[in-house]
Amino acid sequence: MRLVRMAIIYLILSFFAAAQDPTTQKLDSAQVDALARQISSELLTAVQYSNIGNVDNDPTGEKASLRYNVHMSDCENRWVALYRNAEDPNYTYGFVYIDPQAGFTFHYFGRFMIDDDANYHMASNPFPPDKASLKIRLEKNGIAALLPARALEQLQLPDKPEWLKYYEDDADPITHKVNWGFFYNALGDSRRALDYLESAYKEQPDAPRVVFELTYAYNAAGRPSDAIRVAKTEFTKNPKDELLCREIAFAYIGLKRYSEATPQYQSCIALCADSETGMAEKSELAMNLSAAYGALSDTANRDTWLEKAKNWAPKGSAVYKHFHPGEE
Repeated sequence: MRLVRMAIIYLILSFFAAAQDPTTQKLDSAQVDALARQISSELLTAVQYSNIGNVDNDPTGEKASLRYNVHMSDCENRWVALYRNAEDPNYTYGFVYIDPQAGFTFHYFGRFMIDDDANYHMASNPFPPDKASLKIRLEKNGIAALLPARALEQLQLPDKPEWLKYYEDDADPITHKVNWGFFYNALGDSRRALDYLESAYKEQPDAPRVVFELTYAYNAAGRPSDAIRVAKTEFTKNPKDELLCREIAFAYIGLKRYSEATPQYQSCIALCADSETGMAEKSELAMNLSAAYGALSDTANRDTWLEKAKNWAPKGSAVYKHFHPGEE
């Protein structure tokens, strides 16, 4: 078990002002809110699909060059259609971009249909675009279909929305690369994150956060030797960096260097706070430490740390659920 970045999807609902009777406006806002909740539920369901091999393209979409063969991390600054159930006659579409403050975002625009001749047509949109904008922050690398050029033409969509200019990143080039590496790491595409992070590290190895993000990306991409190479010097300078500590320990596990992983995990556990969050972290680290001792055939320490993991786990945490399956 590895402590990973939590997958969270944030709903952003922005209401626009309207010149109308206050009573009517209040009613309209309530209606818009209800619609937003309904549509957001559909959006959240659509972006949960993350394995391309487990989804089927529908004949109608394929005829119109619409294929569910990319992840959200492939769609920065692109128009996409979300995955849909076969019985749904319409497709949900929107624009994917990176907010420099919040990361990957899907901006919902509406729905379209495809006719028998593979032409795209706007469909009825239950959510009034003149009332509000609906966005979700993405931290799960869901499946999507890129809208082909003919779709943009027939739906009269620009290459990029006019408002995208307000989300341009004004950070310096190194900070931009580190931030974008973080966003791709958070979304679950660490191989793409490496494109940004390796470049930033080469240019400025002491840039804030670059070592941790690069170490995380190397581990996630299955390159533990590179993770240790990058992290060890920084950790020597900052031995209380708990996040970097656990990435090094995880890399040792990846290399099956269990005798080095065990003291590293103990060092990480010692850095955890006694708060509920800290105890949850300690319990996960103890689970990993127990597994490492098990790989060394040290059953006494394996059982000791497994028991500590169980005792430390706060109710509702990942480790607690592991030991209490089915409990609400």
